[in-house]
Amino acid sequence: MSGASSDARKLTRREELGIESRRRIIEAAAALMAERGFAGTSISAVSRRSGLPSGSIYWHFESKQALLGAVVEVGARRWFDALPGPDALPPSPAERIEALLEAAAASLEEHPEFLRLLFLIALERREIDDTSLAAIRRVRELALEQLRRTMGTLLEPFGSERSPQLARQFAALALSVVDGAFLAHHVDPEGTDVRALFALLRRALTALARELLAPEAGSSAEAARKKSPTGV
Repeated sequence: MSGASSDARKLTRREELGIESRRRIIEAAAALMAERGFAGTSISAVSRRSGLPSGSIYWHFESKQALLGAVVEVGARRWFDALPGPDALPPSPAERIEALLEAAAASLEEHPEFLRLLFLIALERREIDDTSLAAIRRVRELALEQLRRTMGTLLEPFGSERSPQLARQFAALALSVVDGAFLAHHVDPEGTDVRALFALLRRALTALARELLAPEAGSSAEAARKKSPTGV
């Protein structure tokens, strides 16, 4: 028995062409939707941009909505793959946030078309089906969850019962800054330093955590000291 490798099967030439065609269609649709929005992107335009016939597009995707779902899925995977996972982040809370925000800044610079697409779709809510909107919301929720976990490490040293709630609020604030930084960079790329903005955000969040939780932590420590039989 040759193990797991025995289950591997080499793709046929037809299967390879199918995968390549699907990739070209998604890349073309992503570029067009980021430029024109969902309503302004037609299947015929995707056909021209990809160099594939409309019949090939409908063979892979039953509708333009299904194509949008694939575009969002592929874009989200590419975006999140560019962000470091929890195991890849430094141990220090401040360094963890710095590393995540640095990666987010790099992702904004390297993959601006995906976030542009999300913003355009958000403005076209009446044109988008509920399934596609739900997929976009999941992308935002995944981003919030990753930010929430990282913010949690910033707040852990304070040992406060309020830390989980503040981590969610800090994550929402951070994502709002990411949104604003992207729009500012899109409007004025030369005058917007995304990395500097994110560095300022890290410092602001660290200072805010100290302001909100340090007095509370000090009060808890003082209360515990008073309860101690020795008073120390």
